[in-house]
Amino acid sequence: MPGRLAFFAGRAGLAGALLLGLAAHAAAATPLEIVQSTNEAVFSICRRHSEINAADAREVLAIIDAVTDYQAFAGGAIDAVCPKLTAAQCATFKEVFTRLLRISSLQWLGRARAGRFEYKGEKISGESAVVRTVVFINEESVSLDYQLARRGTGWVIVNYVVDDVDTVRSYRKQFSQLLAKKTFEQVVGQLERKIAALEKKR
Repeated sequence: MPGRLAFFAGRAGLAGALLLGLAAHAAAATPLEIVQSTNEAVFSICRRHSEINAADAREVLAIIDAVTDYQAFAGGAIDAVCPKLTAAQCATFKEVFTRLLRISSLQWLGRARAGRFEYKGEKISGESAVVRTVVFINEESVSLDYQLARRGTGWVIVNYVVDDVDTVRSYRKQFSQLLAKKTFEQVVGQLERKIAALEKKR
């Protein structure tokens, strides 16, 4: 994983900031309002305790799940390799990958609770939008661009770009390379082991 993306991943996995969603009541909010309000809500929960407990995790994931389009994210990362897999394998791959995204987000949020965001604005182009932010963690800064898509009257997060590294594109490249060297079972097993390791840290 190249450059600054590795720094971001080290604080809980690539999905951490991507998965900061907004609760359903904010469906009419702008993309910037969605990201900002969600960050505030999630970090308010994370800062209750020195460790994120099971109840906190359920609350955070409820917010995350509300407007995160996991299908779009997983599809962008995995659809390119699905022609080499059976339909069942493709579905399993996406399900395991989504679980990894969710558990990684909790780990990152736990480490980032003392950090802060700066909001640099939004750009809306038809059915797509980008919200530009900078994340400060332990005196280091990372540029984080949220990519959102319109769904009905609201917006959902479908990707993010960390210091100019596109997360979906990065995963797509990694999965293509892994499946060129390993079997489907080996790749999925690798993801499952990562999930198990992150769950032990909770």
